[in-house]
Amino acid sequence: MAKKRLNIGIVGAGHMGYWHANSARRAGGHISAIADKNIIASQHLANKYHGGICFTTVEEMLNKIKLDVLHICTPLETHVPIAELAMNAGIHVVIEKPVAPSVVETELILKKAASRSLLVCAVHQFIFQEGVQKAKKSLAQIGKLLHVRSTICSAGAEGYSERKQGMIAADILPHPLSLMQYFIPCGISDKDWVIVMSKHGEFHAFYTLDEITASVFISMNTRPTECTLQILGSEGRITLDLFHGYAYIESGKVSRMRKIAHPFSLSASIFINAALNLGRRIVHRELAYPGLTPLIGAFYRAVQTHSDCPISSNDLLTVALVRDKLIQSAGLDKLLVQ
Repeated sequence: MAKKRLNIGIVGAGHMGYWHANSARRAGGHISAIADKNIIASQHLANKYHGGICFTTVEEMLNKIKLDVLHICTPLETHVPIAELAMNAGIHVVIEKPVAPSVVETELILKKAASRSLLVCAVHQFIFQEGVQKAKKSLAQIGKLLHVRSTICSAGAEGYSERKQGMIAADILPHPLSLMQYFIPCGISDKDWVIVMSKHGEFHAFYTLDEITASVFISMNTRPTECTLQILGSEGRITLDLFHGYAYIESGKVSRMRKIAHPFSLSASIFINAALNLGRRIVHRELAYPGLTPLIGAFYRAVQTHSDCPISSNDLLTVALVRDKLIQSAGLDKLLVQ
């Protein structure tokens, strides 16, 4: 029996709205409506995907169009009211990260969704990258897990004020936290974090859980730009290039010849994996945001089959809880409320 094609609505016709529409279409959804205060932006996005009625308010869109899923691609402070409107109308929601300004509001959204048998999907798309999936399957190759290190150097805050840079850093946090929740066997918690550095455009935190440690470094000033996750074990290391969606594995075996050959073997491994990944992305027309289309596709299948969300409520809440703790400990919460 063929699955019903889902009617999709997009709120926010900016940069992320464009990529959500792209992924929604590729995942098999029918874009039925687009809402944005800027009607020209809505019309441009609708024309790009050959359909979809444009609205300037979410309320009007929900009153006039029957939707199955709503993608919320608007500023953080609008996520909760828009999600509530959608769920009151019986619509499943995909919400750009962070899902809500605080863990309390995140929990309220999830409780409301559960009471209406609706699904809420956080856009933690890195987990669905091919490289991340490869790394998960390859963990046994690197022996005992010892450390997970996230490095994000972003150009997304150039020219912005200190407050704006703090907001961007806080918005980035769900990415490394969701990956650590995914890779660390017992997950992460809001306990045992230490803020090593938090200043103008810089954020560095360190986490310890039994014999596993983790670190998050986010910088708006360091160059070149980078978005990587390294998983270090007793017998090797996995490095994930999250900008491009691939991974490469380094053996931890030690010998004189391996030490001499390491720069060459590492360069070859990076080149081969990067080339194969580029070819795959070209074939699949994955021009940006690797992992987004697989995540949305998995969410649509969950909606169609009445199964569990690909990002569990527990993982979503854990990420929100730890994010809250980190931004409060770093003083970023004071910047966010100004």
